[in-house]
Amino acid sequence: MKRRSETCFTLRDYVCRRCRVLLLVPLVLPGLAGCGRTVHTATYATVAEARAAGAIERGWVPAIVPANAYELRAAYAIDGDDRWGLFNFRPEQADALRAVLHPEELPLSGTVMDIPPRIEWWPVLLRGRLDAERIQTTGLRAYRARSGRLVFAVNWDQGRAYYWSS
Repeated sequence: MKRRSETCFTLRDYVCRRCRVLLLVPLVLPGLAGCGRTVHTATYATVAEARAAGAIERGWVPAIVPANAYELRAAYAIDGDDRWGLFNFRPEQADALRAVLHPEELPLSGTVMDIPPRIEWWPVLLRGRLDAERIQTTGLRAYRARSGRLVFAVNWDQGRAYYWSS
């Protein structure tokens, strides 16, 4: 009889351990998912499409993006003010973009960009510790927006701009 009682205890102990693990899973998984920021991404063909979707009103796409910009991508942190994006612009829109940026180039050496992995389209060149010389060789130049806390990296020759909140 003693033997049966020991078996029952062992089975119960085993079941209790499994229950503890199962009870911990819902507590641990959100913590693991929370290791990175929760980021949503969106793509818009034009500024008009972004405006119609409410992306400009919500601040996901900056209102200072040139009106005829196209192929916009935007990413934003759900629980904060972090924003990242890119857009293309035509050469005739360069002056409109320059008008909303400080004229002085912003040095990027020593800057660390912590880009969430969810933003697959963000260039490798603008991730991690930035190499200012390498960035300059690609034609990108960095500027602060005249208002707000956005930084723009612009390739004037290619008509492409990346932006992020600083």
